[in-house]
Amino acid sequence: MTYRSTVGRTSGRTFEDVVIEGAAADGGLYLPADLPTYEFPSEGSPHAAYVTRSLEAFGATDIDGLVEDAFASFNHPEVAPITEIQGHLTLELFWGPTLSFKDHALQVLGRLFNRYASERGEERTVLVATSGDTGSAAIAGFRGLGSVRIVVLFPAGMVTDFQRRQMTTVADANVTVLSVDGNFDDCQRMVKEAFRSQPGLASANSINWGRIAAQVGYYMSAAARMGGPFEVVVPTGNFGNAYSAWLARRLGAPIERIIVATNANRVLYDLWHKGEVVPSQVAATLAPAMDIQVPSNLERFLDERPADEFADEFDAGWADDETILGTIRHVHDRHGALIDPHTAVAWSVSEQLGESDLPRLIVSTAHPAKFAETIERAIGITPEVPEWGRIDSSAAERHVEIEPTLAALQPHL
Repeated sequence: MTYRSTVGRTSGRTFEDVVIEGAAADGGLYLPADLPTYEFPSEGSPHAAYVTRSLEAFGATDIDGLVEDAFASFNHPEVAPITEIQGHLTLELFWGPTLSFKDHALQVLGRLFNRYASERGEERTVLVATSGDTGSAAIAGFRGLGSVRIVVLFPAGMVTDFQRRQMTTVADANVTVLSVDGNFDDCQRMVKEAFRSQPGLASANSINWGRIAAQVGYYMSAAARMGGPFEVVVPTGNFGNAYSAWLARRLGAPIERIIVATNANRVLYDLWHKGEVVPSQVAATLAPAMDIQVPSNLERFLDERPADEFADEFDAGWADDETILGTIRHVHDRHGALIDPHTAVAWSVSEQLGESDLPRLIVSTAHPAKFAETIERAIGITPEVPEWGRIDSSAAERHVEIEPTLAALQPHL
């Protein structure tokens, strides 16, 4: 298995190379040179077996036990359970240490990265931009590692207090957290500029193919449990999660349709319904992980074929803040369940599209306790943070405020 860049000037890289490098030296993103073959584990295999098979399909070697170790900190025996809420199926991806779906890939990626860097005798700096959940999950996956230093950028005032404290209360010496006076697209732009200007940096954002490879695994696991053709509704902003579902479909998962659900920053909706991407000013919403106007993984997706050629495989919808609040209220009052704002977007879009002849799986990407203020605003109840995700209320915050420029970032690299 070898990899090429979407720009086309870099090729012949291995899975280990693309994990360590993150983005290609020519400024593009890595893709497999050829689509691999995925061999489903035997029926009844544990969740970790599906993720391991996915990593191996994309070129990882000698990883026996690595995925099981990564999932040891998850707090559900199925790791990614499928639950039913009054006829609605949800794939719960929030049972990891930071209560976010991003734990699934980043607990794996941190272990892979540390192993590869130490085997090469290198010390690497991992640079991450976050709209809320990636930063804390990346810190949890990389903190304390001997061969890695991690620097995380988040947009000031555009993450929840809980998300911010998940990042800023970590005291490990290899962790640096930067508060950027800008939005997530500014953070993402700064990261890309840093990669172009300073060789040797690595990424834990979904531009790192290792994350995509791991995420394909949970869709394969879900497919095995669904037992036949189904649809999936994916709340997404940077398109990595929906792209992973599409890859799983190409590798044999019986996903008949992928429904992309986004908030008022509806660039992905416009792509499918208008056939073009027209970025505008980022709007701050109640689903902040999707407050994005330049989804980086579209570069991979559009490298294959134009988006308008995928009409049968995709649909899209969006929900504004009032709809998010109304959906959280509806699900709680009618079904007695709590869902976070991003899951609420997916739930709302699913209902907008109406019933289907196929089972439909709603991807639940975060625990509602991560967005307590929004839940309380919707239903007047503050969700309790589960014990495994609690933050010491007395812990001091540690972060540096910077301007949204490469010059301001460079001293911290």
